[in-house]
Amino acid sequence: MLLLFAFPAISQPQDIQSVISGMVSDKDSGEPLEDVHVYISYTTSGISTDENGVYSFRTGLSGQFELVFSRIGYETEKRTISLGNDEESLVFNIQLVSKSVVLSQLEVKADNSAWLRDYEEFKREFLGTTIYAADTEITNRWVLNFNRNDSGQLLASASEPLRIENLSLGYELLVELDDFRWNLRDNTGYYRVQVRFEELEPESDRQYRSWTQNRERAYEGSLRHFLKSLYEDNLSRNRFEVVWMNSTQRATIQPIEQNRMIQSLSSNGLDPKLALHGVKGFILKEPVDILIGRRSYIYDNRKRARLVPVRNDKSFFVMPNGNVLDILSLAVTGYWSSYRMADMVPINFEP
Repeated sequence: MLLLFAFPAISQPQDIQSVISGMVSDKDSGEPLEDVHVYISYTTSGISTDENGVYSFRTGLSGQFELVFSRIGYETEKRTISLGNDEESLVFNIQLVSKSVVLSQLEVKADNSAWLRDYEEFKREFLGTTIYAADTEITNRWVLNFNRNDSGQLLASASEPLRIENLSLGYELLVELDDFRWNLRDNTGYYRVQVRFEELEPESDRQYRSWTQNRERAYEGSLRHFLKSLYEDNLSRNRFEVVWMNSTQRATIQPIEQNRMIQSLSSNGLDPKLALHGVKGFILKEPVDILIGRRSYIYDNRKRARLVPVRNDKSFFVMPNGNVLDILSLAVTGYWSSYRMADMVPINFEP
């Protein structure tokens, strides 16, 4: 299986706070809109507009990310934003365009056997089949619509954001499904989403401890954990080993020299200012395997993932918290490709 990962480029300084604020209104009437979700995608940072359409929240994140404006019955708006190292205030006054949804059609599809079959296949590929997926549910599944193209791919769209309750990790996810297509014959495909994470309220200390442990387990050995370890030159300490494909022979991922970073970012169409935020670059000349976990003295039972370079110049860039900068720079197969929405923690999560 081949998957592309799309994560914003965000670092996380400890003492810098920026304020994001503004007003959201209906484009046709000009009336303020209440309960618009305004959030930084893939994080827990965000808020909903009040009765006057006003929102304001602080964030300690820094770097390049996507700010999302989402409300049921309206087209979603997005803004790509770069936050610097200085405290600042960003103001975005947004007008949303209304859209019509025929609920009766959705209800008919929700009772249709073909829809139910497609939903089960979608759920398996979207949420995953890991232990965390067993306690994860799409609570408004009726907003989904399915189709199949000439290539036999399963296509999915949603008339409003999906609400996903993950009782294994203690999050509710608000998911904008931008694109989903999956070939069920050879089990390949991809999806693009925008996600807001909201922490659930634990019912007991025991549940809180369980969520804390599961979040750390979900992060441990993940792609972001690997990239953060690569960034910090701590691969061995964190039980990662880079080897040539289908072997145990050690390979290397070459760092880009710091004095070449601005040129490398610019040549790939990326903001060269990100070099000031601590971004590091690497060259991966050919696919390599990543061995994950502790090696047994008796036999090697480590998990194996594969990193595949996508860009022509074989480069990719990593932020300090382990987020890959550019969606088009890396693809993965193997162990990491089994990670789905049910295994996801926010990119501002730190164990």
